[in-house]
Amino acid sequence: MKKIVFYITVCSLIFFCGCYDDSPIESKPGESINPVTNLQANIRDGEEEIIVLNWDLPSDYPEDVIEPVSVHIQVKIDGRREGGDIVIDSAPETYTYTPYDESRNYSFTVKVLASVETSEPYESDLRYSLGETVNL
Repeated sequence: MKKIVFYITVCSLIFFCGCYDDSPIESKPGESINPVTNLQANIRDGEEEIIVLNWDLPSDYPEDVIEPVSVHIQVKIDGRREGGDIVIDSAPETYTYTPYDESRNYSFTVKVLASVETSEPYESDLRYSLGETVNL
């Protein structure tokens, strides 16, 4: 009986310890980066329809951030990540996505991606902001 209680206790501890949710962005050391603002998506007509994304980057960054920052864009089509991930360097504030199919649903998540100065060998030198999402 003692063995059964012991095994149930150990299994319960493992189960509850495994359920700990820690946001990887908030748990990183250092000051967090503010997200992009005023995220907008427009569909432009022409020879082929395209999606143009516009946003504003934060006006100031933590002092350990190396500028210019990059922007990470995650594209989901019909709820799946088949649109891919795009990283644009040199502090961009616009991006053009093509091809556009009006019969599908698009979701764009835009995050600021910055390199940081770190002296710790096992600490990441990349830091992300929280993402802003726009849906079409």
